[in-house]
Amino acid sequence: MHSILAQAYYFLSVPSNIIAALAVLGLVMTVCLGRSAVSVAAVALVTLVAATLSPAGNILLFPLEHRFPTARIPSQEIDGIIVLGRSYDSQSHGHLSSILLEEDTEPMSVIPDIARRYPRARIIFSGGTDPSNPGPREAAVAKEYFVSLGIAADRISIEDQSLTTKESAQFTAALVHPSPSSRWLLVTSAYHLPLAMGAFRKAGFNVIGFSVGLRTHGADELWRPAKTATDNLRRVDIAVAEWLNLLIYRLSGFSDEWFPGPLT
Repeated sequence: MHSILAQAYYFLSVPSNIIAALAVLGLVMTVCLGRSAVSVAAVALVTLVAATLSPAGNILLFPLEHRFPTARIPSQEIDGIIVLGRSYDSQSHGHLSSILLEEDTEPMSVIPDIARRYPRARIIFSGGTDPSNPGPREAAVAKEYFVSLGIAADRISIEDQSLTTKESAQFTAALVHPSPSSRWLLVTSAYHLPLAMGAFRKAGFNVIGFSVGLRTHGADELWRPAKTATDNLRRVDIAVAEWLNLLIYRLSGFSDEWFPGPLT
């Protein structure tokens, strides 16, 4: 039951899914009820046009991606690096040591460079695999990927039980037992950093945010749509899901902040 509810929530949190569902509903109602369904189809069409041809995605995504300063390599020594799961295509890899670095894979790609800069830093990959997905566990594949790029296996720990950002924060804190003076980098996509920072702070793990993979850049680009309709729609999907999760995390007590930002 929990899995069904989680899948239903994910489906309804993605605007493109809702647009498609409205279009199908409008078609069915048109066949069954005639003209009374025109309003449903019109809503779907207007929403689709707004999401694909306007800068709505940029407007929604920009405050998420720029809530924290641009990532900088710390000048001080760090104790470890945490990279969150779902940072690569876990559906298309053919065997255990194969990773497709495509969309949202920047967190995976920057780890080897940071690891070389801080040779004593511990590396944690935090992210479980949905039991319904076939194939090897994501965390095990990630560890093999890091080892293949020259990172010593004994530096890498995996947390492979979490299925949400809240669980990643809780389970990683339990694995690391961080001291108040420890310095850990949390590497994730820029749009996801506010939610992740709120969850880790709630878990008592005051990490240093390290955002990567910006889709929006200067404010001068804010009002310019992306070059393709699919990219604009993708940005709307990502941003709406993050804003909705921020609201849910605050209301559910998974974060103490509505919109987590830098500590002052």
